[in-house]
Amino acid sequence: MAKGSITDYRDGVFSMCLGRVALLVLGVVISHARADTSSISRTPTIGCCDCATLMPDPRPNIEPQHMPSPFHIKLSKTVYNPKNSQAEEINVNLTAVQPLTAFTRFMVQAVYINRDGTVKDNTPLGRFIDLDFNSTDTGLRGRTEITCAGGRAIKQSNANQAKKNVRLVWKPDVTMKGPIVFRTTFIQDGNRFWVRELSEPVIDKNGPPMDKLPTDPNRLPLIDPINTRDCGSKKGCYRIPEGCWEPYCQYIATWVHLGGNRYRFEVGGITDGITDRYVSLAISNDIRWGGDLVMECVHNGATGLTQVYLAESVDHHTHRLKNPKAGIISEEGQFLNGRLRCRFEKVPHPDTKDYPMSGYSHLIMSRGVAESGETAAHGFGVGEIPLSSPDQITLSSTANVGDYARYALVKGHGILMILAWAFFGTTGLLLTKYYKPMWPNKRFYGQRYWFIGHLNCMAWLFLLVIIGVILIFVEVGGYSMADYLPYKAHPILGIIILICVILNPIIALIRPEDDHRCRPVFNWFHWAFGTIAWCLAIPAMFIGMDFGKAMVPWWATWILCIYILFHIIVEITLEVHQCCTHKKNKERRKKYEFQKRDNPKAHIPEPEPVGRRFKRNMLLAHFIVTCIVALIMVISIAAA
Repeated sequence: MAKGSITDYRDGVFSMCLGRVALLVLGVVISHARADTSSISRTPTIGCCDCATLMPDPRPNIEPQHMPSPFHIKLSKTVYNPKNSQAEEINVNLTAVQPLTAFTRFMVQAVYINRDGTVKDNTPLGRFIDLDFNSTDTGLRGRTEITCAGGRAIKQSNANQAKKNVRLVWKPDVTMKGPIVFRTTFIQDGNRFWVRELSEPVIDKNGPPMDKLPTDPNRLPLIDPINTRDCGSKKGCYRIPEGCWEPYCQYIATWVHLGGNRYRFEVGGITDGITDRYVSLAISNDIRWGGDLVMECVHNGATGLTQVYLAESVDHHTHRLKNPKAGIISEEGQFLNGRLRCRFEKVPHPDTKDYPMSGYSHLIMSRGVAESGETAAHGFGVGEIPLSSPDQITLSSTANVGDYARYALVKGHGILMILAWAFFGTTGLLLTKYYKPMWPNKRFYGQRYWFIGHLNCMAWLFLLVIIGVILIFVEVGGYSMADYLPYKAHPILGIIILICVILNPIIALIRPEDDHRCRPVFNWFHWAFGTIAWCLAIPAMFIGMDFGKAMVPWWATWILCIYILFHIIVEITLEVHQCCTHKKNKERRKKYEFQKRDNPKAHIPEPEPVGRRFKRNMLLAHFIVTCIVALIMVISIAAA
């Protein structure tokens, strides 16, 4: 096979492989790139309800909500006369107070209460008349008046349609005497339900007045919100975002030095998790997670309790101390409205003497899911990694700190890799694949223009990749310990790319002259290693941009995604153009070779390729777009 045929065939195979691999990678990237993908799962259904406790029946393996219910019980009157029961109907409306909430099932009953507001017993009183009993609406069917402990209650067992308002009428019995209250269980879905929600008390017209309003036995004691008005004056604060008010803080930690080695802490934040979740505060001598004392604020959904534990940070986990309550006193905690908060005091204890809290330290905050009160390992993505205060502070001060530390070496690694592959890599690839016939009669120090451009691009790519790998190895302290996909794949892809980048220039340096019989073999290996490195660099870049330490804004991923798509379109366009002009260029080349053969001593310039103006414009457009994208990406990574 002639050398020209081998080259054409190799370029064709290269085009086909690169196009298919790039399109496949692009499809995977678009489906995963920083957009919040959600897996749709079927929400479990739970039945309603036990007569005595009003708990769902059978009882699910989750606890009822302790936050304020979005559903209220509205009554038409708060005084009744049981001696005139026929005229003493009370309208009971079960209503969603928020426009976007609804309940699927419920159970409601009236019970006696004592004068101090506590529920007297669980025997339902009176009877209900459902104003919608005769409705043909499927969402209103299935309401049943049932007998519970000798009394009557009403429940809804059909969950086909969400309801925002249910109208009921309740009538007392003639024998009733004393104040009552209506109790209702609202089931929103398989994960959220509220048990024994109370209405206003209904007073017996013939009885004595009540001493106080009823209390809800399902509610845990509320603790005061974290006060941010005293930050910087009476107590120290660390908040993200900087200067936020507690309901809008992703993280918040406050401290007060009580003298000696005693401190009062408040820790809170928005957390993830269905039932169990945590927010933790670590005292560290650097900005990295590991080997530090961690104070964990953990909510246990099974018990409904929020407690404080001491642990040590190890890798991306925490290990509880043998005595996790060592020196923790006056603790209180709560999970309410999606926010977790703890308040406690830390006093000296022999089990924590190896973790001094005096002096200057960084504050590191983390959050995530827990299981049975045990915190899970933090993730590696955006919003999952622990965040550290940018500067060291002392807990004896009342500093008011915000913002978080950046990882300069990680950002440097990301910038170098973007420049290497999204700038020099794409440009060098186009030159070697589509621009060899261009500028046939021009030389730069005896070399063709395409070769000079390709050589410089690949040299810069080689240097940037080597420096970038060194930076990330220094940052991580060796090989990355990510233990789940896709982050686990990033260092593996990086090692393969590094090997290809090192081998490719070696092959280029040792390959024989153009007319040597082994030259095609070296060309194949040079092409293969370059193709593998380029195809693996695309997913590696996207995975790397999703690491939390890089702190790349979400829109930057889409800019890079659009650029890769643009580059593929440019390659396809040039490939089609090359196919369309191949025949004419081949004829020009044959004519040139005949002229050289007939006039070996004459200086005959090589023929200019067909469509050269179009190819120059495509190269210029690609170069301009590449420069703009590279500049945007570098600024977005460096400034985030």
